[in-house]
Amino acid sequence: MAATLLYGSIAVAEMRVWEDTSGKQVKARFDRELFGSVELRRPDGSLYSIPLENLSPQDLRYLRTRIPPEIEIEVRTLKREKERNKNATRSEFEQFSDEIEVVTANVLIRQKSSADFEGALRAEIYFIGREVATPEIYRLSAKSTAQVRLTEENQRKFAFGSSADFRIYEEYNKDTRGADYVGYLVVVLDAMGKKLKTRTNVSWLDEDEKIDALRKFYVDAFFDANCRKRSVPRPSYYDARNEF
Repeated sequence: MAATLLYGSIAVAEMRVWEDTSGKQVKARFDRELFGSVELRRPDGSLYSIPLENLSPQDLRYLRTRIPPEIEIEVRTLKREKERNKNATRSEFEQFSDEIEVVTANVLIRQKSSADFEGALRAEIYFIGREVATPEIYRLSAKSTAQVRLTEENQRKFAFGSSADFRIYEEYNKDTRGADYVGYLVVVLDAMGKKLKTRTNVSWLDEDEKIDALRKFYVDAFFDANCRKRSVPRPSYYDARNEF
């Protein structure tokens, strides 16, 4: 089952003065939207609720452009063997000495809250592989990004897809090399780069620090389950040569 990590909007909202259509003001920080109202948290920690239709125009504008909506993420993956060009000029050994699996991830981001949001979010997806020769080492096989807009026209849903190749092959000494597909990580951020929500099917990728570290890696970087960088795995013949 894919794991989901949620980062609350309260972490990025600022303390400010809110006003309703009657002119009543309250100093508070946005806490959440609930049942057609915004709940605001005063400096003393108490909550104050204002229906959306009673918010002043400037506060509605602030809500629609600065406060990211509550969202949920769905991810579906599809695996298939990469089609080969049978008319390729490679030798028979080169033609069949490796296997390539293509993994496609289809991501759907859906807005859960009802208030209109006129800003843009950023979605990132990462594909993770495991080295077959050294199973304790992983590889960032691919990553891509998409700009997310949730509007009435798209029913407050945004879908995008991305894919990565995972190749297993034999070296000339018959050692098996390459990476198997392990899983994905999807991260959604607001305009300021703050994480709103993540989704992954990798069980050990369950801490903010690991996710932040993984996001900084370049494609084809090697790392362990603690998301610490590792050196490029060496083939067995390399070690044997050193011993000799």
